Amino acid sequence: MGVAMKRLLFAALLLLSPQIALAASLPPQLRSAVTVEGEAIHLGDLWDNLDDKAATAIVAAPQPGRHITLDARWLAAVAQTNAIDWRPASNYDRIVVTRGGQVVEAAAIESELREALDMEGLPKGSGFEITNRASLGVTIPTGVQATVAVREMALDLRTQRFAAIIEVPAGSPSATRLKVSGRVFAMARLPVLTRTVNRGDVIGEKDVEWLEVREENVRRDIAIDPRELVGMEPRFLVKAGVPIRTSELQRPLMVTRNSNVTMVLKTPYMTLTAQARAIDDGGRGDIIKVTNLQTKQIVEAKVEGPGTVSVSAGGPRFLSN
Repeated sequence: MGVAMKRLLFAALLLLSPQIALAASLPPQLRSAVTVEGEAIHLGDLWDNLDDKAATAIVAAPQPGRHITLDARWLAAVAQTNAIDWRPASNYDRIVVTRGGQVVEAAAIESELREALDMEGLPKGSGFEITNRASLGVTIPTGVQATVAVREMALDLRTQRFAAIIEVPAGSPSATRLKVSGRVFAMARLPVLTRTVNRGDVIGEKDVEWLEVREENVRRDIAIDPRELVGMEPRFLVKAGVPIRTSELQRPLMVTRNSNVTMVLKTPYMTLTAQARAIDDGGRGDIIKVTNLQTKQIVEAKVEGPGTVSVSAGGPRFLSN
């Protein structure tokens, strides 16, 4: 190293030495809040400007995700015990210490429960619910892999109940163990609409998808086969993703109430037509009432197509004059 460089370094040290000395002479300064990651709280977590004492552990940290408040009296006692030159300015001096943590997702716990229930003989296609779901909010230390294990499982298909012990993180000496209980139930697959369908819209195959629901909640009048939906139209607006009652559907209307229709009577020898007015709405194949505009008789007729109805070859059924 040249002489010029040595002189430059010496000058820099002279300039920095007052600052170094100043930092070393600063009094301990209490922090107002701090987040720790480990299992212990150290002196350096509470006060700034400590030297080799900063690494001294003094008390256990709170549980992951929790916090504690250390008041002036407790802090003064710790400072005196560890020969720290600090006194509280008032009884209101305090520090809030928070333990870092990560929340284990309920979905991860449910996934492990599903596998354990399947191994215990849960019928295929069954579902389950956790009755004490509020207890699944598990927070573990940061930096730890959030693994889940089912250590015990008891399934009673007769009562449709189960109970289990969950361990998080799996295999850790400091793992949290939870008691989980719940119910199992049969599931049913129902056809539902992929979009909202209004009256007058005909439901197509692409408009139908499957929805899994509890079998016990399926009413007798709910459509369970896509063939009950395709080619039909709703009597009023039907929302997507909702089980549909068969009474909510009808064949596409080809005759509307109060519209004029052609009434046809066919025999092996002739075909007769007459004008009539529909009293009811009707789709293809429906039996509706119509009024013969010439005779004013009300008869029953079968809807054959748009604006067309037929009466039987044995003669129309007269309902009134």
